[in-house]
Amino acid sequence: MPVYIRKNVSYTPPSLDKLPQESEDDFVNDPELLNDNLPQPYRMIDKTLRELIDDTWEVIADREKQRLEEASKVRPPQYESSVELEAVIPATQYPEKQKLCYATCMNNSPDGQYVFIGLPCGLVAVEALTQQVVSTWESENAEMAYMKSYTLASQVYMITTIDDMGVGRLFAFSQNANKLFLVKVLNASSQESDNKLLISKLEASTDGDYLGMVMENPSSHDLWLEVHKLPRDTWVSDLETMTAAIKKKEEKEKREEAMSELETESVAQSEVAPSKADTDEPSVASIANSVAPLDTAEQSQSLASSINSAKSVKFNLFLRNSQLASKSKKDPLSGEYKFGSPQLIMKVKPPPTLTGTSVANLHSTCQKVESNDVVGTGHNLLFTQAHLDLRQSVFDHLHDNLLKYLPEEDENMEKIQQYPNFHFLTAGRMLPQGLEQSSLEGRPTTVAVWWPGSTNLMQYSLIKTSKDTEFKPDLVWPFTCKITSTETSPDTNIIAIGLENGNLVVWDRYMGTQRGVVNVQEDSPVVQIRFLDPALYPQDPPAYPPYPTGTGTYILMMCANSALYTVSTGTAAIPLQINTISMPVENDNDTITVLQPFTYHPDLLLTVTRKGDVQIRDTLQGTVLCQIQLPATHELSSPWDPVLAVGGQGQNMYVKGNVKTTEESSEIDADSSLQTGIVYVYQLRSFPSLDQYWKIKRSSQPLTVHTTVEQRVDALLAERIAMQGMRKNRMQEKWATLKDEINNIHSIKEIARINATKRNIVKFDKIPFPHYELPLP
Repeated sequence: MPVYIRKNVSYTPPSLDKLPQESEDDFVNDPELLNDNLPQPYRMIDKTLRELIDDTWEVIADREKQRLEEASKVRPPQYESSVELEAVIPATQYPEKQKLCYATCMNNSPDGQYVFIGLPCGLVAVEALTQQVVSTWESENAEMAYMKSYTLASQVYMITTIDDMGVGRLFAFSQNANKLFLVKVLNASSQESDNKLLISKLEASTDGDYLGMVMENPSSHDLWLEVHKLPRDTWVSDLETMTAAIKKKEEKEKREEAMSELETESVAQSEVAPSKADTDEPSVASIANSVAPLDTAEQSQSLASSINSAKSVKFNLFLRNSQLASKSKKDPLSGEYKFGSPQLIMKVKPPPTLTGTSVANLHSTCQKVESNDVVGTGHNLLFTQAHLDLRQSVFDHLHDNLLKYLPEEDENMEKIQQYPNFHFLTAGRMLPQGLEQSSLEGRPTTVAVWWPGSTNLMQYSLIKTSKDTEFKPDLVWPFTCKITSTETSPDTNIIAIGLENGNLVVWDRYMGTQRGVVNVQEDSPVVQIRFLDPALYPQDPPAYPPYPTGTGTYILMMCANSALYTVSTGTAAIPLQINTISMPVENDNDTITVLQPFTYHPDLLLTVTRKGDVQIRDTLQGTVLCQIQLPATHELSSPWDPVLAVGGQGQNMYVKGNVKTTEESSEIDADSSLQTGIVYVYQLRSFPSLDQYWKIKRSSQPLTVHTTVEQRVDALLAERIAMQGMRKNRMQEKWATLKDEINNIHSIKEIARINATKRNIVKFDKIPFPHYELPLP
């Protein structure tokens, strides 16, 4: 039977997408489970429950792993507090609110002798070592939210505060008078109007010459920076006058009180009627009643004068006591002295957004071009609106597949305001205005400002004489990445800039040179920078030159993942070197929120984590030396912005701990805005793990030394003169060595002459030469 076979026919295999997917774990499964006999919807419920159980088991395994890791860690020693402060402020007008357990903010004086504590109705000054309240200032509904202190003069401090309503105040504390003075309310006039202005940030220069405050208009959401010049010298002289007046009045009151006590005792003795058995002396009333009528006028006048004298003593005593009582109730300096007002010298607004120009021709466009004397900020670009719309449409078309994943913008949601950062700087080579004026030596002449999200660091001169307070920056530093943090050295001659790409840029402002650029981490920005004490840097003074030269220091920096690094900055010839202190944290609760080196003990570093651990570390090694332990019933108040301070030159630490809230207590205290707690005082000197660090003595070292030409010449001449006494000995030694050298030369010359005489002389005419005959061709 014939069979017909079709030629050129291809059989296509089934599609790969339709093949059943085989699981790799099929061979270990139960064969009975291969065929699911459950009907819907039970099959879907079974699958959901299995996925839920698997996810729950993964969470349990991760928590168990974290628990084992925490148990395996080496725990630092934990120490408890020795003193608790929760008493009511003495002689307060608000006894229910003015308690130390309601502390809202805290800051120590620059020398560490006092700790200033903000309260719901004012602030108090506490002596750091004895924990005694020295002075108070009270005002209703003035709950302090921010506080920082500066040194105006010897034993005089300036305190800048911001309350919860955005009102900024300046205070002065005199150590001689032990009194807080309200110097100025910065935005008091704006509180009376409907359009109130708030102060969001308040910082001053190191010596209190200038004050910068970030103003905010809540109705229009405008934000700008104002720089004021403070009459520092006038304030110091006024405080000295007030201190002298206070001392005089205190001495006068003491004398009057002593006199009143003596008069009270004398009158009390005169008023007490003695018994007839004890004494026979009659009283004033008995004299008037028992004496017979007098015949003469002189006797009657003498009796009347004796009675009136006793009455006048009583009246004078009553009048003096009433005057003392009125003086004790009234402040002796209230309304008698007024401080000078700050002077506004500059107003800096945020950089404008990029918008198109509405010019019609090229001539009007060229008129809007900025002058070329200063590098531009890059915001005054001459682009038309049509060009910007075209660029936006091209971008949306190219990235259409990714734009759908962006979160939708809520028009009703208010934008978070980002406040500018600024530093007051002294004169330098890059902006030399005021560099040659001796009166401005060591005082700020420039303010550096940068806005979050910007790539430019702008510098403005403070000594310009202009009527207009809004002017362009005198110097612009552009960077290739966004600025995330900045910090200056104590003398402001060196500035460090942290960028979003993990780079650290260090500049020597005084010399106008760049110290170097180093990349710390590529995937984490630099968020905090601290200049450490130059005493920690190994100092090897060179033998030459004789005049002092510049030294180096360490820069402590922290990235967003809480990794700590130190960067050594030597001279300009030495490159920057990185040293890793601690690795990035894996748990978000271990993120560092506070990074503060000890001022008087640079080997110690204070850190606070997000979960509320207050730790003291070794600055250069990064090891945790000890940990502050709060009672089990309390927790650290707001670990992201804790209420703590270090006083007594690093000997005491003040920490505010709030009572742990439970569900019942949170419902009860829902309407109360006051956070009840206790201020704990820790005696750091009693911690055994820190004993070796208290024994370390560090001598202060200047970070930057700039020696003039005259100083260098004087040092070289002084060294030359000091070496004159050594030149005679060196000359004698040199002549002795020259004599030996001459004798050696003569002996060598004599030996060469003797050897020359012994040498055979050969005459060339008697030397036979061989004769060669050349063959003939």
